[in-house]
Amino acid sequence: MGRLSVEGDRQVYFEHYAGGPGGQQTVVLSHGWGMGCRVWDNTVARLVDAGHSVVTYDHRCCGQSDKDFADVSIDALGADLAALCQHLALDRPVLNGWSLGGAVVVDAATRLGAAVGGLVLTGGATPRYTQGEGFGHGGQAEDVAATVAALRADRVNFLKSLYFDGVFAKEVGEDVKGWCWRIALQASSGADASLGALAQLDQRSAMAELSCPALVAIGGQDGVVVPEIGRYAAGCLSNADLVEFEDCGHAIFLEDPDRYHGALLDFLAGVSS
Repeated sequence: MGRLSVEGDRQVYFEHYAGGPGGQQTVVLSHGWGMGCRVWDNTVARLVDAGHSVVTYDHRCCGQSDKDFADVSIDALGADLAALCQHLALDRPVLNGWSLGGAVVVDAATRLGAAVGGLVLTGGATPRYTQGEGFGHGGQAEDVAATVAALRADRVNFLKSLYFDGVFAKEVGEDVKGWCWRIALQASSGADASLGALAQLDQRSAMAELSCPALVAIGGQDGVVVPEIGRYAAGCLSNADLVEFEDCGHAIFLEDPDRYHGALLDFLAGVSS
């Protein structure tokens, strides 16, 4: 584990797991809004057991990263991820982003260019999260503002409702829901602005310019990032495969772990071949 300075003396926390013999692909995991790297623990284990090296980290204001960042925009989060890849001298890593992390990995991929080996969007909130000109999917910008206001009014109960009632379509058990809630409670209120930034996010042009292999994985019952957004993303990317988990919600890597990790490992095998 380590810490990387990215804004003055403020730092983000990361973990770097060495791969097995054979030099398999390096995968960087970027979590969703207000979460932390711990949510990827099962995925880290699957990837390391398959011989891949893995980097996982906490966004600004989340997990074990510093909590008082001045800038938590998608641009800032994407710059952090690109800087982390460069700091660790990763060789053509695959960037995998869940939810808001999907927007982060797209931003980072545009910064890294040909240095990126592949892109995975896991319920990614990109290229847009709200409706706009030429894009009729998702909610309205006002909905995002109302969500942020509700969060700031009653953080603990908002997050409990989100993870006990909103994220999962398949039953994962109370322990998993509580685990996710506890991870989310580690984030400071400073992270709220990154959620608010999704209201105006538009990565359509940036996404269309990415040529690396991509995997778009979506839950057919996702009520957080509607599946139409993922389908649009798969069409926007020039070299993408789409995998739909029809009975899953927003956290497919926890709801259908065997199928999700199988699809991810198959994609990585294709990237490295």
